[in-house]
Amino acid sequence: MSKCLTFALFFISYLPLWVSVVFIDIKSMVESNMKDSYIEIASIIVIILILIASLIMVCVQLASGSRENTISYEIKEAKEQKMVTFEFLLSYILPLFAYEFTEWSGIVLFLIFFGTFWFLVARHNVFSANILLEIKGYRFYDCKLVSIDNTEIEMCILSKRRLIRIKGETIYIKSLNNELKLDVDRE
Repeated sequence: MSKCLTFALFFISYLPLWVSVVFIDIKSMVESNMKDSYIEIASIIVIILILIASLIMVCVQLASGSRENTISYEIKEAKEQKMVTFEFLLSYILPLFAYEFTEWSGIVLFLIFFGTFWFLVARHNVFSANILLEIKGYRFYDCKLVSIDNTEIEMCILSKRRLIRIKGETIYIKSLNNELKLDVDRE
């Protein structure tokens, strides 16, 4: 997976934070009658531009149902991860509301933290739950799979299908990162 797609998934995973920051910035601009609102305007523009680019990139990647660069596996077991997005919101997004997004110092501190976290994500090519994926109907599954040569493997698979219902069937997956694979078949 490209670094751009990794960043897009990472950025979108913080969607509730970005919506909240835009709201806080707009509220600050209204309360100050647009006086000295340069920080807020810049923040809103940057967030919206990166968000639009990220949404386009992720939606295009998820929409490609091509079986090119996929591997087929038979599903032996599948268990849905029901709390993954909720845990991500509580663990990673909620604490970031402590930053003051209407002041330069708060933004710089946030960028230091966010940049460090991004560096770790990019280095290890790992991302977690993503509210956009949930909205689009994707679910996370822990699966035990069997390859063509009868090798058993465990993977986390992102799918729109209910993998629990299709045990014993063959699925085609492609890698999104080191940990997460995408089921390219559609219902």
